[in-house]
Amino acid sequence: MKKVRQLLYSGFYGAKFLEVGTRFRITPPIKFINGPQYISIGNNFYAHPGLRMEAICVDKQPYIRIRIHDNVSLGYNCQINACQQIEIKSGCLFGSNVFITDHFHGSGISLEIEIPPANRDLYSKGPVVIEENVWIGQNVSIMPNVTIGKGCIIGANSVVTHSFPPNSILAGVPAKIVRRIY
Repeated sequence: MKKVRQLLYSGFYGAKFLEVGTRFRITPPIKFINGPQYISIGNNFYAHPGLRMEAICVDKQPYIRIRIHDNVSLGYNCQINACQQIEIKSGCLFGSNVFITDHFHGSGISLEIEIPPANRDLYSKGPVVIEENVWIGQNVSIMPNVTIGKGCIIGANSVVTHSFPPNSILAGVPAKIVRRIY
């Protein structure tokens, strides 16, 4: 019965996305999907329960804001929010409660102090790119304008605020290179 429910959910949500590859699976319940027409997902995608994805079109330009390539698996309660662009390349594995965003509510200038954060304009410092075969541990947050190099491993509870080269092991708040893989 669980498999049938998963297939029905996958078919229902898969039909809403701009593109979906083969063997697309989303396990219910889904928390939230916004802007599926700006989301492209490749082959062999799997998401555990609690998925939240938002592709927010703030500039009225119709392009893909979230692109997930082949063989990507998301843990429980993962959240991906984009108003510019987030790209997750092939072979990535996410732990539970991973948060990825390419924007903030407001730009941090003093004129915005009197505006409630929820009413501030969305501001992006740049896209997020996660290269191939990256392993992201539980409770990791990845902030805007970050590229994570191929083969990186990000330790649990880390906050990634800047880019890292391939084959790095990262950990901490903010994340730093703990070791390189050669």
